[in-house]
Amino acid sequence: MPTPRPTAEQAALAELRSPTCATTTQFFSAHVLEHTDGEPRVHGVLLDGDVHQVHFRPQDEDYFLVVMVRATPDGWEILGARASARARVALSIVSETLSADDITRATGLDPTDAWSVGDEWTRPGRKPSRRTFTRWTLCPEGDQPGEFEDKLTRLLELTQEAAPRIRALGDACDVNVTVRYCGYAEQMWGVPIGREDLRRLAALGAGLDIDLYAGGPALAEVP
Repeated sequence: MPTPRPTAEQAALAELRSPTCATTTQFFSAHVLEHTDGEPRVHGVLLDGDVHQVHFRPQDEDYFLVVMVRATPDGWEILGARASARARVALSIVSETLSADDITRATGLDPTDAWSVGDEWTRPGRKPSRRTFTRWTLCPEGDQPGEFEDKLTRLLELTQEAAPRIRALGDACDVNVTVRYCGYAEQMWGVPIGREDLRRLAALGAGLDIDLYAGGPALAEVP
């Protein structure tokens, strides 16, 4: 029987074991990766055209490192490595008067996380207290790999039908699209927003709150 063709993940793992591209050495030798069962843990594989982008996570860092591979008739072609920011994009609705259930009923959307004013709040080493405001959050993709602009587009597509109802909450709530963008200081990308997404953001009546973080070690030198 013919030998099974390796997957994109297997091709990327083989590249990490025996690098063939200078950028693989440059990015990955400077980091210690998260492992599962003795192998670097693959956090996701995204497809960009015919390029498979295999995502790994460095220990104690908030960004991803990516090996890019492409299938050819002769096997997998290794295109190189790069960094990818970890972007968390969410719709956040905050109120001092409405409960999370009130906001869910008003928008017709289910949150991914929520608490209500008056809820008990327990923190390690502190006395229990009560929440002083409601926070309702819709973050459908969480910390999964993905580009900021793609996650923003998908969030705004998801909320587009509810936009008039969300906008109507503006008098009683603080409505924002919040972004936590954690990048590798040696290779930071921008946060582009297309015209259609700006239009949909305005239709929500939402602000845009972007927190930028950069970290990580210096890139390794290669010959």
